[in-house]
Amino acid sequence: MKKLITVIFTLCFIGSVQATEVAVVDFRAALLQSNAGQEAAKEPKKKVAEMDARLKKEQEDLEASAKDLKRDELTLSEDEFKKRRQQLGERQNQVRAMAANMQRQAKELEQQLIQSLTPKGEAALKSLIEERKLELVLNRQLSLYADANADITDELVKRINKDN
Repeated sequence: MKKLITVIFTLCFIGSVQATEVAVVDFRAALLQSNAGQEAAKEPKKKVAEMDARLKKEQEDLEASAKDLKRDELTLSEDEFKKRRQQLGERQNQVRAMAANMQRQAKELEQQLIQSLTPKGEAALKSLIEERKLELVLNRQLSLYADANADITDELVKRINKDN
């Protein structure tokens, strides 16, 4: 009797289980790797490179000032040394603030870029979902494991490129 109930339960369970088509995608990466993303990223990349160069120059100037102060430490009066050390500390704080501001600006530029590309990416993803009859699409970063066949990021890049 137990075997008969087990067989009936198993048959009912197998009948109720449906295959779910699942895929993972790195939407952000697909947008940035697409031709439209590469083209749109040129100007923000240029701005970020300019900010990096300016920050690097400020850091080099700061290091030179620190070396100069260390070199002149024995020849300066105590008051002059304290004054220059305080000025150096203020410049260090300014450079740190500059770096933080530049990081914020770079992040904003990337967010603006992603926002401008999102409608194209969503349209391409929607057509890919309909074509492959996907029932669930997850962000690749949120999945613990996904088979390479389940990752549709490259397909999405190709679709974005094709649609533009």
